[in-house]
Amino acid sequence: MREPRAVNGDKKPVVEGALFAVVVLAAMNLLNYIDRWVPSAVKDLFKEDLKLTDTQTSLPLSAFILVYMVASPIFGSLADKAPRKLLIAFGVAAWSLATAAAAFANGFATLLIARAAVGIGEAAYATIAPAILADYFPPEKRNRIFTIFYVATPVGSAIGFVLGGILGEQWGWRAAFLAVGLPGLLVALLALVMRDPPRGQFDVDSAPAPPWGTALRQLANNPAYLYTVAGYVAVTVATGGIADWFATYLSRHRGFELS
Repeated sequence: MREPRAVNGDKKPVVEGALFAVVVLAAMNLLNYIDRWVPSAVKDLFKEDLKLTDTQTSLPLSAFILVYMVASPIFGSLADKAPRKLLIAFGVAAWSLATAAAAFANGFATLLIARAAVGIGEAAYATIAPAILADYFPPEKRNRIFTIFYVATPVGSAIGFVLGGILGEQWGWRAAFLAVGLPGLLVALLALVMRDPPRGQFDVDSAPAPPWGTALRQLANNPAYLYTVAGYVAVTVATGGIADWFATYLSRHRGFELS
């Protein structure tokens, strides 16, 4: 692995391949949120086709979140030992295949399993990608880079609803799952050619990570952290519920066409 080098006389080090990594990881984040919200756009279509209840149409999203929550610390730990770009490539491929697999669901159980498996893939990616970006750029440049990375969240969500509505209305909900799932395999391949920069190369003043038990005790005694997490959980529950049902509300009660 080459050392960071200066570009155009700039004394701030820039890791070779950093721009490529930003583009690839931002594209992953975009696909991440497209895949996450397409099911909410076509909810009534698969509800009718699979003979589901309203509750059953929402449980796959809950299963995804639960699996995502459990798998994230596992992949976070693996990233300290294994090649990170391989873990990311695995994660993107896994969630893309799981999204496409939902197109072949024949009932509630198979749809639930497919959507829950998306959480495994996204946990592998979303846990590791910010750390890789931090290792590509020094602290004074990270705000701009993370802005590029995270702007894909609202943009990808919006595209997910648009694509879900158009594809669902024209070709059905199964086509919508296939169309947004399979392109992720290409992005997973791009992750394999991305450089994996040295861990923590710009964080020379950071202390070694404490053991899990110590870290959890420290966080449990940090009121600012606990309030922040509680607030973010509340926001996620509220916005997730609205996002999962608002398109269906407009369709059922306001006469909007799906597209």
